[in-house]
Amino acid sequence: MSAEVAPEFSFPVDITTLPAIGRSYPIKASPEECGLVAARLGLQSIGAINAVLEITPAGKGLIKVTGTVKAEVVQTCVVSLAPVPAHVEDAVSATFVTEERAAADALKKERAKARKSVPKKAAGEEEEVIGLQGDDPPEIARDGRIDLGEVAVVHLALALDPYPKAPGAAFDAQAWGGEGEKDEKATVVSPFAALAKLKKPGA
Repeated sequence: MSAEVAPEFSFPVDITTLPAIGRSYPIKASPEECGLVAARLGLQSIGAINAVLEITPAGKGLIKVTGTVKAEVVQTCVVSLAPVPAHVEDAVSATFVTEERAAADALKKERAKARKSVPKKAAGEEEEVIGLQGDDPPEIARDGRIDLGEVAVVHLALALDPYPKAPGAAFDAQAWGGEGEKDEKATVVSPFAALAKLKKPGA
């Protein structure tokens, strides 16, 4: 079994000691951590990563992480490869589940699978099993910890412009063997007009 790779920007929080009202954590990446995150995300550089994140117990083994992450990054122009500085800011919203709750849910699912049917819920009873296999399942808080640094990096990655372009940069399709952009004033021939022409006698 291969060892887990340590996060480039790590800020682990022990959720077993959280107060019922939750707690807010301002975090900031060091210059070295910024460099490591930049390499991971394929950026030219990152000047700063700052976040204010709040961890709040949501009951039944669920923990919510909310807040905001901000960063000063330099991406690469997809046209000219020139540097593209950008300020990135994104709202953070993530859900975690304790290992105990995840294990209990897994056991319930295995039992239901063994019976080849999901047991019916009693009247007024809510489903207790969390959809760990859904489209957006909660992450498991391993060893009773949530790494807020990794949460910030993941949301930063999602907030980046996937196609950064430097000011004035324009894609030259002809240089890459394409047809290039047509004149905006060029007449566009309707396919229906061409069809009508074929139907005319002597056309």
